Amino acid sequence: MTKTAKPKPKSRRGRPKLESQQVLYQIKVSGWDMSWSLNLARPDFSRANEGHFSEHMILTLKGVVVYPEHFKYPEAECQLYADARLFQDAEAPRGIGSMTASGRRLTVFVSVPRERMSSLIGAAERLLSLELYATPLHYRRGLVKSIHLGTEPEPDW
Repeated sequence: MTKTAKPKPKSRRGRPKLESQQVLYQIKVSGWDMSWSLNLARPDFSRANEGHFSEHMILTLKGVVVYPEHFKYPEAECQLYADARLFQDAEAPRGIGSMTASGRRLTVFVSVPRERMSSLIGAAERLLSLELYATPLHYRRGLVKSIHLGTEPEPDW
């Protein structure tokens, strides 16, 4: 009698996909900077331009990573980019931003609605905490899923 091989189940074994995992990163904000530019729009770059002009606005928050404790990249820089077409994308996005790590610094890039930028800049002086839920760093890169900014320090700091 011959034995037949059983088909393998389709369930995934081992670790879950990185995109389904989320890690909390808490950053104590210590400073901020704002950059703004206006220029003529390139006709071949339709993503960023609205008409004949292209406006770029970036709020940069700097701080120290307090959680996870003893994190390999203790310095943090988060760039909030004003995106006028954030809610107009037809495809479902995989995240709201990305992050990379290099040297001792974790650099985060997050798209925010342009309408919120003025209120964020107005509150930038008072911002004390930044929380990110993101995928675990894999080859020093991650995908940001959510962001929370606060004007009060976290209770466990």
